[in-house]
Amino acid sequence: MRLGGFVLFSIQEHGNSQSIKQKGTYRIICLGDSTTQRQYPQLLEQVLNQRNIGVHFSVVDRGRTGANTSSILSQIEYYLAEYHPDMVVTMMGINEKGVKYYQDIPEADTWLFRHCRVYRFGRIICGHILKKIKQEGLYGLNKLDPGRKAKLEDTGTVVEKINLSRKESIEKVAKLDSKGDKGSPGLRSSYLNRSKLPEVEESLRKVIELNPKNDNAYVELGRFYREQGESSELNPKNDNTYVELERYPERDKFSKAEDLFKKAIELNPKNDKAYFELGRLYRDHGQFPQAEDLFKKAIELNPKNDKAYFELGWFYRNRGKFPQAEDSFKKVIELNPKNDYAYFELGWFYRDHGKFLQAEDLFKKAIEINLENDNAYRAILVLYEEIGKPDLAKKYAKEVNRQRLEYSAQDTVNNYRKLKEILDKKGIKLVCVQYPMRNVEPLKKIFEKDDGVIFVNNESVFKKALKKASSKEYFMDMFGGDFGHCTQKGNRLLAQNIADVILREVFNR
Repeated sequence: MRLGGFVLFSIQEHGNSQSIKQKGTYRIICLGDSTTQRQYPQLLEQVLNQRNIGVHFSVVDRGRTGANTSSILSQIEYYLAEYHPDMVVTMMGINEKGVKYYQDIPEADTWLFRHCRVYRFGRIICGHILKKIKQEGLYGLNKLDPGRKAKLEDTGTVVEKINLSRKESIEKVAKLDSKGDKGSPGLRSSYLNRSKLPEVEESLRKVIELNPKNDNAYVELGRFYREQGESSELNPKNDNTYVELERYPERDKFSKAEDLFKKAIELNPKNDKAYFELGRLYRDHGQFPQAEDLFKKAIELNPKNDKAYFELGWFYRNRGKFPQAEDSFKKVIELNPKNDYAYFELGWFYRDHGKFLQAEDLFKKAIEINLENDNAYRAILVLYEEIGKPDLAKKYAKEVNRQRLEYSAQDTVNNYRKLKEILDKKGIKLVCVQYPMRNVEPLKKIFEKDDGVIFVNNESVFKKALKKASSKEYFMDMFGGDFGHCTQKGNRLLAQNIADVILREVFNR
């Protein structure tokens, strides 16, 4: 199994090493997720060099399966030092998780809240005000004597208030029983929500210092370092710590990740999460039979593991095992009726098999559960266009356009801007590529006050191509609602369009 993983993973690294060896070339790094990794970058190098403009191009593929903009940004300094690029091409953001501002509101599941935007907006604002008041109370300000309170307010020592709260929280968490401790995740989330990364590390380390048997604190610290793209320290008695460490698909650490998950299984053979994560690792590296076995093992240990059923559904669908795929997605819905993505995936399954009414109902159910599921809006829009219902398609197109222009995960916006700042300091050109079928305007909106960014619009070229062919010719799946992972034909179209823009905007060709 390990040999197979290394062989598959080495394909990407071999291509990159060949690009590094080429001297006197115009070097491009492609950053992104699974729609980039071993997808269009190699074709982009071919297309650029076939144009024969007198410049030799080398393209480095640094796509990462499952990567979001934060994990990509965490590696950018390493990439720049390693490859010394002239240009960075990005196609990223699909794995970002937008903030649900209503997640703590009790009536968020009511019909009135979900369907009346005026009421929802007012309730969200009210909730933020109450949350702010509650936070101030938790910091201990309300409990202080009037003289102390006035002193804090007069001197503006907000840091002192936070430190008081932090110390109390740390000591409280450390005293909890290690198996029942739910405090460290809450403590970590509290600081992360306020973007206090140093406090996260300090607090979790302090918890471990005060209670070395608090395995959940090790888990949270490991998760924190994973999210920051760094390594973690281990508690050799804690199987969950091994599970929470980085899967390392990008940092040439496949074998280390494999060893860590196997160690978790060795420590606790009933840890279904360890089997599940190891299955995802093998899946990402193309070791599908092994992945299938591990997902099944996770379900055997925990029959309510809806995530494992979801992975199996995705696996079976892409392997052509359609009855098994249908059963798996139905099982996810049975176990977790509020999993909007299970309805979405089952809907696309039915759509591909010509069961349009069932697909329509499932897409609508996904939207009903989660009004922010823009993939479901896009999916039902495409469905109505295909079955000849232009009025309904127009209705959903309006909502899709509103979401595209008005909503962006704040992490996506911030990380794109940080990337631009880093590249500007080094004089490296930034090319922002929009996903196939999607409007480029949201990307442009991120940089509306900046110039020098090159944008690639893939919406029109793909829509034009799909007027003459089915989506199956250009996409292997439709995980994004209106697009998915490209076939060879789709990746070539993507590479050609990116090459056209680069040659026109940078080389005037």
